Amino acid sequence: MAPVGDEDEEVWDLLAGSAVESQVGCVSVSLEPESREAVPDLPAPKPSPKPQAVEPAPVPVTAPFRSRTSANRRIPAEILSNDELNLCIAASLPRTHDFEVHRSVWKLQRAGARHIGLQLPEGLQGWATALADIFSRFVPTVESSTIFGDVTFGACCIDDLGASALGVDFLIHYGHSCIVPTDQTTVTTLYVHVEVEVDVEHLVDTIRHNFAPDKRLAFMSSVQFSSGMLQAVDELRKEADDGIAKAPQVKPLGVGETLGCTSPNAGDVDAAIFVCDGRFHLESAMIQNPHLRGNFFRYDPACLTLTREGFAHDELHSSRRAAIAAARDAQLVGLVLGTLGRQGSVGVLEEIERLLNQRGIAHFTILLSEISPERLSLMPKVEAWVQVACPRLSMDWGTSYDKPLLTPYEAHVAYGGLAYKDVYPMDYYSNKGGPWANYGAHNGHGGSVGQKFRHLGQKNRRHMEVEYD
Repeated sequence: MAPVGDEDEEVWDLLAGSAVESQVGCVSVSLEPESREAVPDLPAPKPSPKPQAVEPAPVPVTAPFRSRTSANRRIPAEILSNDELNLCIAASLPRTHDFEVHRSVWKLQRAGARHIGLQLPEGLQGWATALADIFSRFVPTVESSTIFGDVTFGACCIDDLGASALGVDFLIHYGHSCIVPTDQTTVTTLYVHVEVEVDVEHLVDTIRHNFAPDKRLAFMSSVQFSSGMLQAVDELRKEADDGIAKAPQVKPLGVGETLGCTSPNAGDVDAAIFVCDGRFHLESAMIQNPHLRGNFFRYDPACLTLTREGFAHDELHSSRRAAIAAARDAQLVGLVLGTLGRQGSVGVLEEIERLLNQRGIAHFTILLSEISPERLSLMPKVEAWVQVACPRLSMDWGTSYDKPLLTPYEAHVAYGGLAYKDVYPMDYYSNKGGPWANYGAHNGHGGSVGQKFRHLGQKNRRHMEVEYD
């Protein structure tokens, strides 16, 4: 057993060790007077020469990644070459992510924005305050910034209505493409994809190493990696005249772009390469292209890996057919219009109401920002639900609900006589989608029975017409 007082010595030794680790830049101060021995007089030191002023060497700033899309923007040179702005970007934002700060500053200056709103998905919210600081510093008219904290799953969640209620006059939505047209938003809106740098050389070499030169490949990605994916496609096309690589498209999405609810048909190819760091968008592409079962590959730009991916197609169709069959006999149907941003489409809802009215089925509509089994279980008399929000909610988690939870497409099968398709349609934002999709419902995207929007583009925004029947 240690003698009394040794424990105190151990504590002080530990504290001393911690102090040694942090002593750099610190000044030691003694609280007790010190006794010093007499020191003989020493000759006065010679005055040292006056030090010469040395100019500090400039600190090199690593140029941030700029996507191919961003590099093509016609931004004024005085903004692109603003050294102070570039230093702020380099110091506060990740070099591998293109937040399009120069373009945003330019747009904010042109608009004379005073109150800006920043809406970012959860994975990017850590840089929201840095962006707000940059805009307040380099846009003279900006007086305040609002950072939206609500969950943002996709571009369908753009909260321009909430922004308008808060007095925001310029909203920047990060991380997604423009699937809700800016001629429909209630405030001036800018979409920033936040594209992420891809090691294109590694991606191309990986494809060369794993696929024979005569293989026909379709490339897809989420919008964050689209520039890198398209650069890889261009490089691979140079090597083969028969078009070894292609990027399919479903409009209005970009070339090769995929959403969780909307994907292009890859066509007659041998395999598909999906560039992404997760599975949500990848699964959408696999559902739309079951003919490539066993030949879907995911290239992860972060891990630099290529993996073969699979999907339980049979389980998906089995569960969705069962939900449709159970919902056909329902005497009371609840309709849910999603209010998370712009998820809910009034035109799609009205089309489902028309089907139920034709069959004489009682129904009612509720508005929910988030749909959960707990909330819907509070209404036990409802025998089936149809949600007009996100189709993947029913497809991925439908079995978690006590009652059938149908998508708009499934409602058309259950109540409209539509034949169930062998290929589950991932066309919710396709401009060629069926009447269950945003553009195929009443009067197109953003429309309803009594209202139609004509999308003429930003140049003709002031001439936008609204027709009433």
